[in-house]
Amino acid sequence: MTLDLPDLADHLWRLLAQVPLGKVTTYRAVALAFGDAAATRWVGQLLLHHSHEPNCPCHRVVQSDGHPGRYIAGSFLVKKQKLEEEGIGFHGDKLNVDYYCFRNFVAEKPLRALRALQEKLSEQIRVQPCVPIPTQVGGVDVAYPREGQGVAAYALMDVQTGRLLWSATVQLQVRFPYIPTYLAFRELPLLLALLHVVREQGKLAPVVLVDGTGILHPRHAGIASHLGVLAQCATIGLTKKLLCGQVRLTGMGTGHMRPVFLGERLCGMAWKTKASAKPVYLSPGHGVDLDFVHALLPQLLRGHRLPEPLYWADRLSRAYELQSQLNDAS
Repeated sequence: MTLDLPDLADHLWRLLAQVPLGKVTTYRAVALAFGDAAATRWVGQLLLHHSHEPNCPCHRVVQSDGHPGRYIAGSFLVKKQKLEEEGIGFHGDKLNVDYYCFRNFVAEKPLRALRALQEKLSEQIRVQPCVPIPTQVGGVDVAYPREGQGVAAYALMDVQTGRLLWSATVQLQVRFPYIPTYLAFRELPLLLALLHVVREQGKLAPVVLVDGTGILHPRHAGIASHLGVLAQCATIGLTKKLLCGQVRLTGMGTGHMRPVFLGERLCGMAWKTKASAKPVYLSPGHGVDLDFVHALLPQLLRGHRLPEPLYWADRLSRAYELQSQLNDAS
């Protein structure tokens, strides 16, 4: 299955073209024109790293407090000078945002449409018992060897021995940026292509661990849930940081699991896998429930912070990344 994803970079430049001479906008206002303030950081990063031309309007995007902010073509003082030449008045190093700010964008709000897609997909997620415990479990992870490219790795593990049985990698172009809560749209094309290869080889495990969240997501539809629904396989999400929800971590011992609630709904668990490491966060993706996750995951630990399938998927994707960087340098 292919995903029809918007070109957010192209959308950004079409938005900035609407900011008239003598006006500015803010990183947050641009993100809201995309449909979600979560894109604010990405907007700032892209404006610091793009093909900059003399007539580029990126200097017209400033911080919400009125400070010019960083500028790809020099210090903030260069940015301030360009704005002053366009008629923007400053008091010290700040301008009056309320007076000069342009917010009336004609915008398609592509992130709003993607958020609606997540909400629709969440209705197809099945959180249900999955028995018995499988003899093999897979893990998938994604690394980025260079700008615009991603590598997805799959590791198949024997549950009883912890042995790596088989692996595969897929490399594709990545066009969608990282925006919190929209990771699925960045990595799904890679992971769907990877699981297509895995399935063709007859190596798809009954359950796949995903480096990303499942239902422990603001819209209960993280990348593990997306992948499970679209690839029609059972998935479990695991993250190294808590994306959302409430959990009590005080006094956790090695091996302990604590419930994570999103509102009043139990959506996941914090799991302290090593005494020297911070907890990781588990949640059902699709086709499993928390009881199954609680029963399976401890059987997959072999001394690492991550369960073995994800440990190997991470190593495989990073090894490919390192080799690509060495090839570039040679």
